[in-house]
Amino acid sequence: MTYPGPSGHHDPQPQPYPQQGWGTPPPPDKNRTGLAVGILIGVVALVAFCITGFAAPGFLLSKGESIPLPVPSSSSPAPTSETTSPTSSTRVSRPSRSRVTVTRRPAPQAPEKGVQVIKDFLGKIAGGDKPGAIALACEQQKRFMDDKIDSLLPLGSRVEITRTSGTSRFVLADVSGTVENRAVRGTMISDRKDDDEFCVTTFSIRDAY
Repeated sequence: MTYPGPSGHHDPQPQPYPQQGWGTPPPPDKNRTGLAVGILIGVVALVAFCITGFAAPGFLLSKGESIPLPVPSSSSPAPTSETTSPTSSTRVSRPSRSRVTVTRRPAPQAPEKGVQVIKDFLGKIAGGDKPGAIALACEQQKRFMDDKIDSLLPLGSRVEITRTSGTSRFVLADVSGTVENRAVRGTMISDRKDDDEFCVTTFSIRDAY
C-alpha cells in the first residue's frame, strides 16, 4: 500500500513491511526430563526390592515362609501305582460228623400167660375140641368164635407159634402151619383180663403162598 507524497503523487517505490518469520524453537526443559528419569529409576528399584524381599531370597518374610511359585501343571495326571495283593486261598474245614450210637432196646417179652393161652387154644383146635377152644376166648368174642373157627381154623389144623411180642396188656403171636393140607400163616392176639388172666381176642389165617 502506498501513500501520496507531499506533491500529491504516489511514491513509486513501496515501503516494504518488516518481515516476520518463525524463530528457532525454545530449548527443552531440562527439569522435566530429570524428573521422569528419577521416577523411572524409583519404580525399578521398588520392583527389585519387592522381588528380593518377598520372593527370592525373601529376607522380609519370617523364617520358614516363602511365596510359592506357580508350578506348570501337565495335562496328563501322574500315574498312580495300584498294589494288587495276591488272592489268599482259605481252606474251610468241615466239622467231623459225630458218630451216633444207636442202642436197640430188646423187645419187651410177652407175658407168659398170654403166650400160653394162645398155645392152649391151638392145642384145642388140633385135638378137635371146639368148646374148649371157645372157652379160652374173651367174653365179647365168644359169640363170633364158632363161625371163625369153622372158616379160618377148622378142627384138626396144625398151627404153631413162630414169634411173639407184646406188652403187659396184650400178646401178638405170629403163627404158621397147615390147614386142610394147605400151608398157612397168620397172627393171634390175647388180652389181659381184669383178674390178670389172658384170653384169646381174635386171629387171622391166610395161605402162606
